[in-house]
Amino acid sequence: MLFKFFLVLIFSSYLAILVLILARRLTGGTRSQSPTSLTSQSSEPSSEILIELRDVHKSFDQPVLRGINLVVHRGETVGVLGRSGSGKSVTLKLIVGLLKPDRGHIVFKGEDIISMNESNLLKLRKRVSYVFQRGAIFDFLSVRENVAYPLREMGITDEQEIQERVSYLLEAVEMESMGDLQKDELSTGSKKQAAIARAIANNPEVILYDEPTTGLDPIIGKSLSRLIRKLNKQENLTSVVVTHDLKCLETVADRIILLKDGLVHFEGDQEQFHDSSDPFVEAFIAGKRFDELPFQERVSSGG
Repeated sequence: MLFKFFLVLIFSSYLAILVLILARRLTGGTRSQSPTSLTSQSSEPSSEILIELRDVHKSFDQPVLRGINLVVHRGETVGVLGRSGSGKSVTLKLIVGLLKPDRGHIVFKGEDIISMNESNLLKLRKRVSYVFQRGAIFDFLSVRENVAYPLREMGITDEQEIQERVSYLLEAVEMESMGDLQKDELSTGSKKQAAIARAIANNPEVILYDEPTTGLDPIIGKSLSRLIRKLNKQENLTSVVVTHDLKCLETVADRIILLKDGLVHFEGDQEQFHDSSDPFVEAFIAGKRFDELPFQERVSSGG
């Protein structure tokens, strides 16, 4: 049965590729036939809601998310801020189906992913890529082989097509001379660059970044943030970036979400965020402690 499942999956991938090629030819090619080319579509955010979280709750030993509501529009980059333990990374894992909420709904392109079986979740994860905090590239493969891996998983067997796409991606993330290196030969920043190249290899619709600049010095962090912004625009990606790094979000984010007590405390663009008179927002920007009773104590005291 498992063998039959893989045969069906590979056949479906080939069929999807053939349909895409035919569609491009019929429309005159809004996108180049070459796997190394960039999309020519507008990179401006649209009004279409691609991802929506509705009243999402998630607890572990303690409640983490207490009814979060969030929308992400096609083509935009949403930055998610919050203190440690505020549920930022949990939110990403819920979006891609790595975690299930205790209650609420998570909708991708109109379909609630909570009701998806594992087979459909696998299909979702081909459209939604995840860049883990530490990069998580395979240590038994070279950089080039890491980037090629998703293409082979899609069922692509044309070696020239794979290598052209990989070469383009390595150049895009400024690693064109590093394709033969192994994981232990890379700096922390280079590991994350390789992870980003691998994440966009199969042309996902959405890419989720978990603390992309953590562990990097300010200069490398700034460079990586600019790279993320450039690739998001060039590849017409919709992105959610979770980070503590305000400088990163100043570079990459169209809209900023600030979590507090498991809820969205602030939502707005860059100007609204930096001009906000909200005490918690001001304290967060200044990197200062915000002295307020914890959520549980406020509830018990009626606050």
